[in-house]
Amino acid sequence: MRTFKKALLILLIANIIRIIPGCCTCDESNMPFNFNKIDITNLDNSGDWPVYTDNDTMMAGAVAFEVAIFDSLGYYFGQAPALNLAGFGEAKAMKCDCGFQFNAQQYLSRIIITTLYPLTPEIEAGIDVSDLFVAMSTSNSSSGSSLYNSLETTCNQTNGKTYYDSGVESFGLYLKTDAENSVARFVIKLTFSDNLVLSDTTNLIHIRNR
Repeated sequence: MRTFKKALLILLIANIIRIIPGCCTCDESNMPFNFNKIDITNLDNSGDWPVYTDNDTMMAGAVAFEVAIFDSLGYYFGQAPALNLAGFGEAKAMKCDCGFQFNAQQYLSRIIITTLYPLTPEIEAGIDVSDLFVAMSTSNSSSGSSLYNSLETTCNQTNGKTYYDSGVESFGLYLKTDAENSVARFVIKLTFSDNLVLSDTTNLIHIRNR
């Protein structure tokens, strides 16, 4: 009898766990926000996967950065809404696993990357080298991609994009050619659909060939 009661209790708990998600009501409203800040982080792209790094030394064929744009007011959704369970009162102690949605009021229209040092004998300082970079989205969003894209495609993907749980757009930038100079540094300039311009300069990067 005790074994039967124990099995019945386990079955009851299992069914409650299955029922609760079906009773969960998520807030489907959207939070509007505006991009107004930019941050650039070095990426170590010398291994199988790019990783964040504080090191300012990069391999000649693995120069990469991550660019993040966000609202300086800090739109993050830190706590999920309470469950709405019929017959269970407010049930404030139980939470839904809901992704809150953010919508930017503007989108990227252009990315321009200028080198401050010569990259090769043919690529001099002060030249627009945007075409020498590809991008990959790292945002938690409705249209994120794990594929390398042109900078133009990356801009187009931000038009009408929905962001979940944080109002942050981020993407990696990867130099397609080897940097032949001993040092490298870039200015990254972003233009938005509302004519806002954000720009920042990477750290001085020391290039290592081997």
